[in-house]
Amino acid sequence: MKTVNYIFSVVSIVLGIAFILFMLSQSTDWNSGLAIGIVLVANGAVRLWFAQDDW
Repeated sequence: MKTVNYIFSVVSIVLGIAFILFMLSQSTDWNSGLAIGIVLVANGAVRLWFAQDDW
């Protein structure tokens, strides 16, 4: 379970960053897509924090 949590956290961070970069390339406005990307990165960071506590 520790490895799965670590993998999901890294995937969430990478997808969040990719989504943020994609949304920034499409428009310069603050929109819900950018907020979703930020939430994905935050979710991945929290999961990564707890995954390290499990080791």
